Amino acid sequence: MEGDVILPLPCGGAMTFRRINVESTGPLSDVRIDLGSSDDLWGYSENTLAHYIAGSFAADKAPTRYFLIGKYEVSQLQYKAVVENDCPKPSMKLRLPQNRVGWFDAVSFADKLSQWLLKNAPDKLPREQDELGFVRLPTETEWEYVARGGDAVSIADFRETTFPMPDGMERYVWFAGTRSANGKMQLTGLLMPNPLGVHDILGNVDEIVWDAFRLNRLDRLHGQIGGFTVRGGNYFTSEQDIRTSQREEVPYFDSAGPRRSKTTGFRVAVSAPVVVSKERLTEIKDGWVALGNEQAPSNGASLTAKLSESVNDDPVAELATLSEFATDENMRARLQRLGSIMRATLDARNRQRDAAARSGLRMGGVICQQVGQDGKVVTVMSRLYKQLCSIGSEADRLYSKEQCEKRKQRLDEEEGRYLRNVGVYADSIIEVARNYDGEVLAEQKKLLLAKLENSEGGRRLGEFVKVYSLHAEKYAENWLVKRDAWSEGCREAFPQR
Repeated sequence: MEGDVILPLPCGGAMTFRRINVESTGPLSDVRIDLGSSDDLWGYSENTLAHYIAGSFAADKAPTRYFLIGKYEVSQLQYKAVVENDCPKPSMKLRLPQNRVGWFDAVSFADKLSQWLLKNAPDKLPREQDELGFVRLPTETEWEYVARGGDAVSIADFRETTFPMPDGMERYVWFAGTRSANGKMQLTGLLMPNPLGVHDILGNVDEIVWDAFRLNRLDRLHGQIGGFTVRGGNYFTSEQDIRTSQREEVPYFDSAGPRRSKTTGFRVAVSAPVVVSKERLTEIKDGWVALGNEQAPSNGASLTAKLSESVNDDPVAELATLSEFATDENMRARLQRLGSIMRATLDARNRQRDAAARSGLRMGGVICQQVGQDGKVVTVMSRLYKQLCSIGSEADRLYSKEQCEKRKQRLDEEEGRYLRNVGVYADSIIEVARNYDGEVLAEQKKLLLAKLENSEGGRRLGEFVKVYSLHAEKYAENWLVKRDAWSEGCREAFPQR
């Protein structure tokens, strides 16, 4: 598939990975995703919670970063090639997923593969500045983000029980029953992939992830750390129980030693360290200072000079100045704590503002697309009505008076709907321009267009988002409502036929 990344293995083998893109605008940028399920039956372990995800490697096309995840579950042949000294003889049976492994086995496999790649094929590993990538287990957040379809599906599809399966679950998942796995583990890669091009992420074998198991406590994870976590279900899981939110605890050990199950396997990911260079550390520190700050506090000025200035309009910067000047240690600590709380609050507000601005741009593009389509329809209907009912004498017309009256009624109805949509479009432009400044809209437009590039329908919508953004930008400059010009812009953006 396009976008496959292939890394070599010992014994002349290879392993295929998929690039998982995550939106990114800076070193501390991450994306909020709501994972889990709203089903109270599984609430103690799967209740919906906010998680955050970011990529490890800079993508060629900004604003995006990515990490890699195995396109398939690790096969028995791949496992043997990495962990055994002798090269196994390839066979169809060894294409089955490697099962009967525990968390330590999976981590050991990732360790051995990383060391082999660093020694034998470092040029094949992705690099982030000064650091090469390494192989590890995916985190729970990464795993579920991929299982749901990531940025390749709509927000609504992302929150469904499973990723979209238009051809029926049996074409994508090995589950219990004669229609599917029939009680047997199956060869990797026989079924269709999910929207990100990843095979068998649901069903077949449970997949081990990096994180230890924790219960759910409504709006957060519970504090007790348990065994390791497996995700996705297996070939004994019933069709109705297959879901991307499924997560189960497995003890690290049983009475015989490390816990290994015939239904448990794994896939691996490739990522990089966070602090990959001195330059990146500087970027991170600068990003940290900017978090929640409306304007960065001045540097290098003396405390006396700072205090002699007028009160800073930015409350975070003002608190930082006061905490520096405070001589009482308790007061300084309290001011610093208050500053941290305020920065976190402002950062959360900014995230909500950005998300709302992007939703406004997307909806504006949708309305513009509808206005363009309606405008085309009204133009054609009006031209036909004029040709058939308004030109020449009544005796020369092809349509009767009754037919023309019906056509005029339909034309009036279409014109009314069109004008109503133009009104909604104008209101939307005014609201967006009034609520968000130009810098916010420009940044969110760039991020939205990058996401829409992932599909043909998204690219078409992106053209209308550009038109809408331009109209909002111009309105913010002169505050003039130009309904006719705005509706004409939407009509011109509609594909010519």
